Amino acid sequence: MIRPGEHRHVLFDVDGTIAETEGNAHLPAFNRALKEAGLSWHWTSADYKHLLKTTGGFERLLRFASENGHDVDALRDTLAAVHKNKNRHFADIMASGAVLPRAGFGDLVMSLARNNIGWSVVTTTSRGNWEALWNYSLAPLGLPSPEVIVCGEDVSAKKPDPEAYLIALKRLNMPAAECCAIEDSRNGLLAARAAGLEVAIVRSEFFADENFSEATRLVDELHELSLTDKANRFDE
Repeated sequence: MIRPGEHRHVLFDVDGTIAETEGNAHLPAFNRALKEAGLSWHWTSADYKHLLKTTGGFERLLRFASENGHDVDALRDTLAAVHKNKNRHFADIMASGAVLPRAGFGDLVMSLARNNIGWSVVTTTSRGNWEALWNYSLAPLGLPSPEVIVCGEDVSAKKPDPEAYLIALKRLNMPAAECCAIEDSRNGLLAARAAGLEVAIVRSEFFADENFSEATRLVDELHELSLTDKANRFDE
């Protein structure tokens, strides 16, 4: 899928793609914040898999409230506070060293650098969550920093809307044909494809069974996408 000399940049999703943060950090952080707020809700992995069909942490809280018969308007301020505190708990979990990058991520980024291919981040998680992952799990690998970082605060519509990818392409001043994306979810795949990008999917904990028929490449781990030299291609 990535063709050195043709593709100049790779756009990475974050949660589930760069690291398995959903089950290992986001879910426990939500449950800590819900308990802290005095709410009796406790999300299981099955609950969270269902809620992940909706992009955005605050949006998932609203969906859960609605689907379980709660007055969403009456709870909106409470849930906004839960979401803010959830991000604080997420940062604490990341600082503990509990979440490592997915196998092969560091090697993949370095292989891109050796082939003069840049990388950027396109996520609709919050900037604070990205910074926690970068500071505690990724920067210690000695990787080059991403050239562009698009986060949830930068968009008005989250994935599967293509806005985040379109913003990244504009900031990079590159056409979609010179870039490609790596995602783990159908929402992410649809967002990237709508922006005109080829997409590789890496299977993740919560999205492995989704429909990825529009993807150019489907792999189990990121090391399968590493470029060992300029002759290698992601679509082989």
